[in-house]
Amino acid sequence: MNTYRNLSVPLVEQVTGEQCVVTAFLKNIFGRCKGAQRDAGVIIYNTIAEASGAIARINTHVPRELCVPHLMAVEKAMTDAEFRYVIVSRNDRPAMFLYFQLFPVSSASFTQKTKTSLASTTVGLLLDVRRARVLVAGNALRIDAPAMCYDATMVSPSEALDALVSVANRLADSGNIVTTILPGFPDAGNADRKMLAAMGYTAPWIDTVMEMKVDPAWKTLNDYANSLSRKYKARFNKIMNSMSDIEVRSLSVAEMKQYEPRMEQLFLEVVEKQSFTLSRCGASLLTAMKDICGTDFEVYGYFLQGELIGFCSGIISATAYEVWYVGFSSEVNTRYPLYFHMLFHGLGRAIELGLPLLKLGRTSFDAKASLGAKPADTGYTVRVRYVPDVAVNWVLRYLAATEDNKWKQRSPLKAAAVAAE
Repeated sequence: MNTYRNLSVPLVEQVTGEQCVVTAFLKNIFGRCKGAQRDAGVIIYNTIAEASGAIARINTHVPRELCVPHLMAVEKAMTDAEFRYVIVSRNDRPAMFLYFQLFPVSSASFTQKTKTSLASTTVGLLLDVRRARVLVAGNALRIDAPAMCYDATMVSPSEALDALVSVANRLADSGNIVTTILPGFPDAGNADRKMLAAMGYTAPWIDTVMEMKVDPAWKTLNDYANSLSRKYKARFNKIMNSMSDIEVRSLSVAEMKQYEPRMEQLFLEVVEKQSFTLSRCGASLLTAMKDICGTDFEVYGYFLQGELIGFCSGIISATAYEVWYVGFSSEVNTRYPLYFHMLFHGLGRAIELGLPLLKLGRTSFDAKASLGAKPADTGYTVRVRYVPDVAVNWVLRYLAATEDNKWKQRSPLKAAAVAAE
């Protein structure tokens, strides 16, 4: 664990009062109370094992994504990242837990070939020479995963946001952080938005994910198929019939461990086609997730003549089924529509479980639109430093150009098709 003053210096006890730079920020946030010490104590841990005791003392419901076993699995699997676990105390009691991930970013992170320009060369040199890093509040692998939890009897939502931003800024000041990414704050008030702007945070782009509402009248995947227009039903039947040679079955924890090396290969085949990559963690995280989440996490394997040629994973919550990591052989996918079947499979699981929403994430918008999914915006709040405007603009253009921007909204369902006419 480290102080904010110098993250490289080990600390063996909690930092309080003026010893910690961020404490000055947090003092203003939490204020003082007559007769009681109100200085906010701040401590940073580098491993979840160190932070687990303090997290357990916070009087709040800890979301699944912030529970110790989950974070331990993420920490173990994401070997290309560093982590910061921050405890903020009030009256000598842990009041908040903040979670951050740090990733190295270099010219190699931009994997899609583009026309060489002064801006692209500048970006590459800046990142490589500075050994730049990106700081993410929360989990970069989960779009809507929380970045913090706190005792609501001790901390207000506005105070929590102030603390999150202040801690993020101090972490960024302590390393080669060129970009700090915070989750969007749709419920933030005007004062909160002014505070973010004053600290240099903007929302430079709107990130789009695909989601699909599940009709409660659908009891099986065939019910969904019967609700499709003629064109899309024929397409559905063709995809399902062409998969007759493929065996699809749920994988146990033991099988996932057995197939882990092969699953890693299949996952990387998909990742290497993405235009920008922060982390390449894969199969080991899936195995750990299954261990932790049990029936709330599932992985299905795709087998051709006994060989694993693909897999898809899903996260089950009370309100949604989320299609998460997938992996498949690119060569086999040219002969069998593996990816399209995985989308139908995810919808089928949502229907079977009686869940009202199917979450499909980013990328492959056209394929997901053909399923019946629609775009949903999810914003980020970003602070960029040490990078000239020309380089920032190049990155934004790069991300925009490499997004799946050729897709169009489709109306595969009969009712939707009639309404669109």
